[in-house]
Amino acid sequence: MLINTSLSAWTCAPRTGSWARTHEACHLKTAFLVILPAGPRRNQPSTACASPIGIAWLVIVAAEMLVGGTGIGYYVWNEWNNLDLTSVIFSILMIGIVGMLLDAALASVNRLVEYQE
Repeated sequence: MLINTSLSAWTCAPRTGSWARTHEACHLKTAFLVILPAGPRRNQPSTACASPIGIAWLVIVAAEMLVGGTGIGYYVWNEWNNLDLTSVIFSILMIGIVGMLLDAALASVNRLVEYQE
């Protein structure tokens, strides 16, 4: 995530950085007023956030299957051992729906910071 976001910052037009220096903007102001609006033209910040969140969601479910005790992963594994396939399919669909909601939330955040020419 950090590498992809820094790549987005490096690929901004050089005059955007000079704008920040001219107006003596602090690092936080430069990030929110220069880098974030200029980066989504290439969709790098949104990709930098979406990929790790998707991977984290899969890892969390898998870790719950291994560790057990609580969570949707434990529920799927328990129902699989009980041979209740309708519950397993329902749980897999719920995992997919939550993943789609996370993706939609990131897309709406991306639209908020999208650069308008």
